Amino acid sequence: MRIESVHIDAERALRVGHRLCPLAEIEAIRAIATAESSLPALSILAVLDAAIARGERRSIGEWTALAREAMHCGRSDIATARAYAAACTVRFAD
Repeated sequence: MRIESVHIDAERALRVGHRLCPLAEIEAIRAIATAESSLPALSILAVLDAAIARGERRSIGEWTALAREAMHCGRSDIATARAYAAACTVRFAD
């Protein structure tokens, strides 16, 4: 499957009005972020992956909202990716 078709399928899934299961939503965001080379969104997803691996069970909605925000920020440079990753660390710190 080509990355373009994954991107289109992911965008369709996110637009359809019904709630996706959290992991499907994360994977849809990941597909779009990868297709668009959105380093900020991918950095958030990396932090999320690490949190899930550690066993954290925060509200996935908060994480996906921040990842969506990062995808639409209009920038895709390393400095912005680091800023979003830092925002994750601060925003979701216990």
